[in-house]
Amino acid sequence: MDQGLAALLGATVGVAGTVLASAITGWSTRQQVQAQARAEHAHWRRQVRRDAYGAFLSPASESQKALKMAGRAFIGERDTEEVDRRLQQAQDQLALAQAAWANLAVEGPDAVERAARSVYTTLKSMHTTLLALRDTPPDAPDGNVRFVERHAVEVARLSERIGEFTVAARSALDDIGD
Repeated sequence: MDQGLAALLGATVGVAGTVLASAITGWSTRQQVQAQARAEHAHWRRQVRRDAYGAFLSPASESQKALKMAGRAFIGERDTEEVDRRLQQAQDQLALAQAAWANLAVEGPDAVERAARSVYTTLKSMHTTLLALRDTPPDAPDGNVRFVERHAVEVARLSERIGEFTVAARSALDDIGD
């Protein structure tokens, strides 16, 4: 083979190698940038969800606390003023929880929204039960027992629902692919 042809062939192979190396480097860089973008988006999404979950859980927990305290105000001598104050606190927190729940419907996922709905529904039921108990005369024959029992069941159910919400929220935050 002639030296000129060999040099040309060598130069061509060298240029082709350089082009191929550049293409591989470019592809690799694009893959890294895309992976970084996905990781940053997942991190951002987790943060948005974490904030949304906390924004729901905080007023739901405050409402739970106020409803428990309102229920305790029925024990012994009925303290109607305390009951009304606690029921109003619960109502105020329920309004905040409802607004946060609407945000959860957007942020998702569905399992977390369903769990939040279950918490909210149970809180509303507790509130309604205590309003009914407040409106019954203290000496009503068996009327109070029915509401007290219902409230006790709702307290236990609410604790379960909040636990289910917490599990669903943690799972959603751990699930990078969603």
